[in-house]
Amino acid sequence: MPSVAFLEKVFLDRRASTAALRGVEFFNLRLIRELCALGVRTTLFVEPHWAGIVAKAVPDSENLRVITAIGGGSSLLAGASAAMSIRRLARREGAFDALLLGNVANRLLPALWWLRAGRDFRRALLVAHRETSPRFLRAIRRLPGRVVAVSKPVAAGFRGKGLAADVVVDYGVMGADRFHPLETPRREDAPVRFCVLGALDNAWKGADTALAAFRLLPPAVRARCELHLMAYRDPPTIRDEPGIFTYGWQDVGAIPDFLRSMDAMLVPSRDENVMRETFSQSAVQGMLTGLPVIHSPIPVLAEKFDCGGGLRAETPEEFAAAMEKIATDPALRSRLGAEARATALSRYVWDTARFMRRHLLPAT
Repeated sequence: MPSVAFLEKVFLDRRASTAALRGVEFFNLRLIRELCALGVRTTLFVEPHWAGIVAKAVPDSENLRVITAIGGGSSLLAGASAAMSIRRLARREGAFDALLLGNVANRLLPALWWLRAGRDFRRALLVAHRETSPRFLRAIRRLPGRVVAVSKPVAAGFRGKGLAADVVVDYGVMGADRFHPLETPRREDAPVRFCVLGALDNAWKGADTALAAFRLLPPAVRARCELHLMAYRDPPTIRDEPGIFTYGWQDVGAIPDFLRSMDAMLVPSRDENVMRETFSQSAVQGMLTGLPVIHSPIPVLAEKFDCGGGLRAETPEEFAAAMEKIATDPALRSRLGAEARATALSRYVWDTARFMRRHLLPAT
C-alpha cells in the first residue's frame, strides 16, 4: 500500500481552525478523503484544534492516520514538529512514498529545511494554489518530484528557477458533476439574473465594479435584470435599489442550485498587488453550469476563455455594456454558456485517481 505524508500550513494553524472553511481547505480535505478511498495510506499532521474537523470531513477511514503537531499556537513551530514526526516515522516504518505539500507556505520553511528526500520520502509533490516566494523556492529547490500549479501565472513563478522538480499546470473543480445547467429553461419573461460569487468582502473580488456596472445599465434594461452578490461575511445593506440582492456566507452545498438559478456570471476580480486571483474556482463553477461569464482581463481569467464562453470587460462602463448585450440577446447567452461549459469540462474537472497516477505516485 503506498504511503503519503500530507503537510499543509492551514491544518497547523490554530486560528484557522476557528474560521469558516474556504476553498483550499475544502479541496485538501476532500483530496485526503479520496486518496484514502483509493487505497493510499495517508498520514496528516494537524494542530490539535483541527483534529475534530478532520474526523468529520474524513470519517471512518482506515487509511487515514492523523498525528497532532504541537506548536503552542504557532504554525511555524507546529510545522517543525510535523517534520520531526515524519523523520521518526520514516526511520521506524521506512520512507514515505511521497511527501504531499498542500500549498505554498512560508511558515513551512523550517519543516522543509529539516526534511531530506531519499531519507524520509522518495518523492515530493507541491500543489501550488498561489504564487511562491524566493524563500520558499530556495527551500524546495532540491526536492525531487513535481510542482502542480493551479494556473499558468502561478506556474510561471516556479519555472526557470533551477528546481529539481518539474512544473506542470493541472487543476479543476472537485465534484464537478454537481454543476450542470438547469434542465428546464426559465420563462422568457423572467428577469435576467447576473451573479458575482466569492468572498466578496475582499476588495480584489470587485463587487464594487459589479454594483457600479449594474447602476449604469439603461433604465429599461436594468428593470429587466437582477444582480445577486454571494457571499459576504458582512453583507452590505442596499436600500431603495430594486434588483440588487446580497447574501451572507453560504454552505458549499448550496452553490450549485444558486448558480442554476442564474443566467450569467460576472467575475470582475482585479489585482490589488497584495491579493489576486490565482485560479477562480467560482468562474469555473459558473462555466460548468453553462453560464456565460463577463470577466476582467487578468491572466488567470483570460486563459479560461481563449475558446469563447465569455465577454471581457475592465471598467464599470465596459461591464455595463457587456451586461446589456447578455441581457438583450438570449441566443448569445446560450451560445456563450455552451462554449464555457465545453471548455470547463475539457480542462477543469478534477480527478483524484488521475492526479495520483500522473503526479503523486506515477511509478506506484
